[in-house]
Formats: sequence, structure tokens, C-alpha cells
Amino acid sequence: MKGSKVIAILLALLVAVSLAGCGSGSDAPAENGVSAPGAQVSERNDADAAAQPSEGGKTLVIYFSRTGEQYTVGVIEKGNTAIVAEMIAEKTGAELFEIVPADDHYPMTYSELTDVAKTEQNENARPAYKGELPELSGYDTIFIGAPVWWGDWPMILYTVFENNDFSGKKLVPFSTHEGSGLSGFDRKLASACPDAEILTGEAFRGNDCQNDRPGVEEKVSGWLAELGF
Repeated sequence: MKGSKVIAILLALLVAVSLAGCGSGSDAPAENGVSAPGAQVSERNDADAAAQPSEGGKTLVIYFSRTGEQYTVGVIEKGNTAIVAEMIAEKTGAELFEIVPADDHYPMTYSELTDVAKTEQNENARPAYKGELPELSGYDTIFIGAPVWWGDWPMILYTVFENNDFSGKKLVPFSTHEGSGLSGFDRKLASACPDAEILTGEAFRGNDCQNDRPGVEEKVSGWLAELGF
């Protein structure tokens, strides 16, 4: 009998230790993640994991980009956002669609461009763009990128948001900038496309796009990995 009691006590102790080990991480708080330099701080939790792109779905990259005189960079021949968009497409196998103004009245000099952009924002303009987006029903995840103009999407992007049905899509915003980061692109996209799912966006400095493309490519790769690509 004494031997049986000893065995029973030992078994009870083993069960208790096992249960304690299983519960050690169950009450751990959700980890707060800080986005990469230049982007706004965002909170990441279990909901982000559920919001990752589905396997097998086609991916599209929609972008608006400009050449000409750029702040701190000088005159550029390839737009900053175009550089990032092409990197995303190359790494994900996504298709590309560039938003090109139907009436390209945007100046090539920086100061004049900022004046036009501010006027459009004040007037809540909806500039037209050439052509039509591909049939969106065939895409699961859509990256949408643009330069930050006065702390917001360029107004031509709101034309895109309002003229197309993004319901049920996973939308991933990205920006190019010289200090304003993602500038609320994610929140504004969620407001413009309330029936879409907004994934974690990223911001890239225009100066880096022109002068440190390996660094930008590394940042793109890390961001895509976090998104599940």
C-alpha cells in the first residue's frame, strides 16, 4: 500500500508540473510592434495574423508615381513609388497597373507641383485617370501606393477608390515620402473602402529609392515577409 501511495503522489506531481508548463504563456500580453523607420507606429496582434493574404490568390499593385523635381533629391527620371511598386511586383509575382492622369496638368517643378496638389486637396478634386483597372474579381490582395501629398493620398487616388469596387479585397497601402511616413494612408484607405480589409502598410523615403535601392529592396522584402509573402 505504501508503495502505491508513493507512486500516486509522484504521478500527481508530474501532472501539476505539466499543467503549469502549458499555462505559462497563455496570459502573455499581445506584443506591440513598431513599424520600420519613416512609417507610423502600429499595433500588431493576433488579428494581423488572420489578415494575411490568402494562399493562391492573385496579387495586383496599383500605383501613382511622378518624375521631375523632387524634394531633397533633385530631378529624377524614374518615380520613387514606381521603384517600390516594381520591387513588390517582382517579389510577389503581382501584376502592375500605373495610375496615369487623363489630363496630366501636374508641373515638373517641385514648388509648382505642391501648389497644384494643395489646390486639388482644398477643392476635394477627383482628377480622372487613363484607362480602367483590371477586373478586380480576379485578385485577392491589392497593393496601393503613392507619394504623400500634403499629408494625404493624392486626390487622383480617391478617384480610384470611388470608381472601383474593392469589397472583400485585402488592400495594402504604401507611401513614398521625405519625412511624413505612411501619413495615415491606412486609416484613410479604410474610410474610403470600408468593405475591404486593410493590411499593414509601409513607407519608403524617396531619397532612399533614388540613392539606396538595395536598402529599399531589403525593407520591401522584410515587409512582404511579415505580410506572409
